Parts: sequence; C-alpha cells; structure tokens
Amino acid sequence: MKKLFCMVIIIIVSQAVIAEEKINGYSVSPFLNYSILQFEEQQIQSPGLGVILTKGNLTPPISVDRNSIFIAAVYKQYFVNEVKDGYKDFYHDITMLADIKIKQHLVFGVFSSQAAVPVYEGLHTFTAGIGYGYELLRNENVSLTLGGGLVVADFGIELSDGTAWPILPLPIVRFNVNTSLFNASVDFQKNIVTSYTFLPGSKIRLSGSLIMEPFDIRSIRDIYYDNTLWYRFFTKDSKMGDFAGIGLGFRNTGFRFALSERTESYKVNYYYAYGILDFSFLGLSGGYLLEGREIYNGKNIEKIGNGFFLSAFLAWKF
Repeated sequence: MKKLFCMVIIIIVSQAVIAEEKINGYSVSPFLNYSILQFEEQQIQSPGLGVILTKGNLTPPISVDRNSIFIAAVYKQYFVNEVKDGYKDFYHDITMLADIKIKQHLVFGVFSSQAAVPVYEGLHTFTAGIGYGYELLRNENVSLTLGGGLVVADFGIELSDGTAWPILPLPIVRFNVNTSLFNASVDFQKNIVTSYTFLPGSKIRLSGSLIMEPFDIRSIRDIYYDNTLWYRFFTKDSKMGDFAGIGLGFRNTGFRFALSERTESYKVNYYYAYGILDFSFLGLSGGYLLEGREIYNGKNIEKIGNGFFLSAFLAWKF
C-alpha cells in the first residue's frame, strides 16, 4: 500500500486550521510537523512541513451550496535508523491536493510520491490524477457527487515488454450524510477515504476514519483506520468556537516507500494507542506502538516489536 500518512496529516491539520475559516477571502495556513517512532528494534524520525490555501466555506450545511477552493501541499522526510543491506535510510513523501467546488461542479487533482528518489526512478514512485464530478443529489441531510478522472500510476498491470500500464480511468464518488447525531463521508478517487463523527455538536464525541487502496490490499492490516473519543472544551456554537480538545484513540497505520526497482519496497506497519491534545494551532500526541513490523518487497516480514510514538504539529493562519 502506498503511504497515506501525508493524506491523514492534511485531513487533521485542515480540520484544525479552518475552524474559523475566512468565508469571503483567501486563507493561507502553513504548518510544521515532527514525529518519532521508537520500536524495540527500530527508530524512525520524520520532520515535515506544508501549507493549505482555502477560499470559501469548506464545511457548509448540506442544504447550502458550497463554493470553495482547497489546495494543500505537504513534504515529509523519513530517517530510518536500522537499515537492512540494500535499502535506504532516507525517504521522501510528497503530497499535493486540489479540490475546487463551484455549486454542483467539482474539479479534483492529486499528486503523491513516496520513494527513495521521487518521480525520477519511474512510474512506480508516484501517483498523479485529475477528475471532474457533478453533484447529482443534495437535500437537507444528504449529498452525492459522481464523476470520473484519469490516474497515472503503477497499477501492477504489465504490458508484453514488461513495462507498467501507465494510466487508468477511475470513478469519483463523494457521498456525505450530515445530521445532528451523525456525520459521515465517503470519498473515492483511487483510494477510498471514509470518515465519521458521532454527536458532532457535543463536547463528547467519537470520530474516526478508514483509508484503503483497493489495488494494493494483501491483508487486513493494509486497511488503515483511526478512532478517537474526544472531549472538546467548547462547542461550535460557543463564542470561542470548537478549537480545542483532548482525545484517546486507537489506530492501525503505516507507510510504504518505493525503491529503484518496481519489485522493491520498504514498508512499516503498526498499531498505535494514543492520547492527543489539540489546540487547532498546536497539536501534541503520543502513545504506545504495538506489533510493529517491517516488510521488504511485499513479502519478507521482520518484527520490530513494540515501543512509543511522539508527534507535534504547529499551524498558523494568514
């Protein structure tokens, strides 16, 4: 599975920094992120930075037309301490995302690269796509957008000369349900991203997400999920706004990097029980890593044990 951590970072940070979004103007939100994973047999450090550009109301009621621009770019580095012969100790992760909504029309673009040498060493080191969708259904609680796009990537389909088939048409599906008790969304463009929140207007709420890549699921641990029980200090209707809270969660996650050959890859997968302190502009989280493992070439598995995880992000807004 291609690494999805940067996409998760975009989701988390964007939810924080747009808490008091500028409805009528542009807003620029740069952020910094640093994480360390300390397993019994491995240590991985990951600094990163990014920026989010927004315009318009990104989270209107479903009954209100959405006219908005959302553009995000994230770059992260991964430093691996214990290196197996033939593998790198330094990797790059680049993710860029554009989402433009004008009433019923959606234009979507994405570029991601998780590799030792991004883009330069071949099709298997990056994914790029563009698409268009049209909102077919909108009422007080439900919206549905359908469309299509083209994705350039290594899908594992080989031509007669051994090269990879480079491009496929893929559907775009975006489904949202919004009620006072339950909010949920399903977004499909190559990856399937599902998110939900129970009791979204309450100080105590449960939120979660599920992320998977249908083209690269080998086991149940290739389906990434995250569930967090929150206590928010204020409600969205308060004068302070819903900008701060604490939470406890459990996550199955990981990341994968492509190497110089199509058949070679380096992957880390682990469970994570954590606590999080969120102040929108500042977030701190930490917890226990469970059943960590490294996977080489998609089949050679080495256990790296349990450990701990620390992460921090700092965001500000102009």
